[in-house]
Amino acid sequence: MPASPSAPPESRVRDLIAREEASFRAHRTRSLEMWRTAAEHIPGGVASSFQGKPPQPVFIDRGQGSRVWDVDGNEYVDFHNGFGVMLVGHAHPTVVAAVQGQLSRGTHFAQPVADDAVVAEELSRRFGQPQ
Repeated sequence: MPASPSAPPESRVRDLIAREEASFRAHRTRSLEMWRTAAEHIPGGVASSFQGKPPQPVFIDRGQGSRVWDVDGNEYVDFHNGFGVMLVGHAHPTVVAAVQGQLSRGTHFAQPVADDAVVAEELSRRFGQPQ
């Protein structure tokens, strides 16, 4: 039973948090299952401590533009954007085409490639650094 309006503020806040967390969990049951399975092989059940915050992690299924969907079908606006690297959003057609083109040529050679110098030159230009 929720705290009465005359209850101390701390009690009302605790009740509100408990209700909201219960609602959150009720709409993310597949994420909970995946977290429990992952915890059998990954410390904390997630790849990064950033991802393991209460009340539970949310496992993402897909993204398009500025939106992501979790494995339970909940839609979110992605304000995180991969710590900023997803500036153009998820699955941007130009990026998808560029990645697909490179995938057909190979992905990691552990040797220099022509694009190393192209990227380095552009970074030098953008940030005004010689190297």
